[in-house]
Amino acid sequence: MMMIMSRRCAPSPKPRLASCQGGVTAIEFAIVTPILFLLLMAMIEFSLIFFTYAALEGATGVGARLGKTGFMPQGVNRETYIRNEIQRLTNGWLDDNLVTITILSYNNFGNIGQPEPCISPNRPPCPGMPEVNFVDINGNGQWDEDQGQTNAGGPGAIVVYRVSYPWQIFTPIFRQAFGQGQIILTAVTTVRNERF
Repeated sequence: MMMIMSRRCAPSPKPRLASCQGGVTAIEFAIVTPILFLLLMAMIEFSLIFFTYAALEGATGVGARLGKTGFMPQGVNRETYIRNEIQRLTNGWLDDNLVTITILSYNNFGNIGQPEPCISPNRPPCPGMPEVNFVDINGNGQWDEDQGQTNAGGPGAIVVYRVSYPWQIFTPIFRQAFGQGQIILTAVTTVRNERF
């Protein structure tokens, strides 16, 4: 024969709520569980972000190393090669349409990120001022904030490979913390081309 015992609070001169400890564990569990769940979601989210960033870095580095030799597999340009590496490293789970690849070449390291020089004694910056002359270093016919040429450069050129991916944050509470609900992950590699 089985006895069923029920737990009751012992009589006490204190009010019953203060002396009864039954159900405290359930209340503590109800308070702690959302916090633990939030921490778990944060760990998963940031692990995926770091994995994606590492894949972008790896693909950019491999593409830049191969690109600086001047060799590319038959029928593949440097941008396509980097895209293929990103898809290989992530097993295709990143949306290839959202990956942005920029390849800019420069004559020397000092020109990286520099605007095209303006020819005007009174107005050094010349964006949006058609009357001000400028030196069109990249040859596109307009003034640019970055004088890099949009190509992989020739022998001895300095080439900057920049790969970006907009990571959409899926945890609602973190999405609000980051404003737009996304983080732009960017990998940058700078190399000097060999004398191929």
